[in-house]
Amino acid sequence: MKIKKILTLAVSIAAFSFSTSSPAVAYNKWSWLKGTYWIVPTNGIYSIAQQADDNSFTVIRGQTVFSITDYFNGYFTGAVVVKITTAEVPSCQFVLGQVTPEGQVYMTMYETDSGQVRNNPVGTMVKKAGKWTMVNQMSSPSLGGTISHWAYMVQSTPKDRTWYSLPFVNESIPDFLSSCPPGPMIDNPMGLTP
Repeated sequence: MKIKKILTLAVSIAAFSFSTSSPAVAYNKWSWLKGTYWIVPTNGIYSIAQQADDNSFTVIRGQTVFSITDYFNGYFTGAVVVKITTAEVPSCQFVLGQVTPEGQVYMTMYETDSGQVRNNPVGTMVKKAGKWTMVNQMSSPSLGGTISHWAYMVQSTPKDRTWYSLPFVNESIPDFLSSCPPGPMIDNPMGLTP
């Protein structure tokens, strides 16, 4: 009985020591996001478009690719390229995201040409089948109404079929991203470290 109590106390002290002595670990938990690409898989390409003039709701399809270019202390930046059924050309945006150690995600999307805020998606990092997904959702003004969308966004690498043929648009990720500017880096002129 004494051994069990001692072991329980030792585990508690070790857990407390780890949680109080390494806050940088928590803030850098998601640093591996830098340099990753996230896409909408086939079952997530559907959105609902609302038209303001007649208040109708219509199913549309689209593809979104995130190219995450930088990370610092729970913040990430990148390029976001979106193409939907009704658009002839992709929409180019920059993203500034925040991700908590618990995996809660909040993003601000900016127009690449004007810097105006486009929308503020939210999400959660969730493991599905042993791999991280970014479950994002948003509503955004578009074409005289709104578009609402959510998806389990997944990573894509040159090892994946989706790298060479994205769902809905049937283009490679490099080709899909090539029509928009690359994502910004995070400026740190004072060389601050967490």
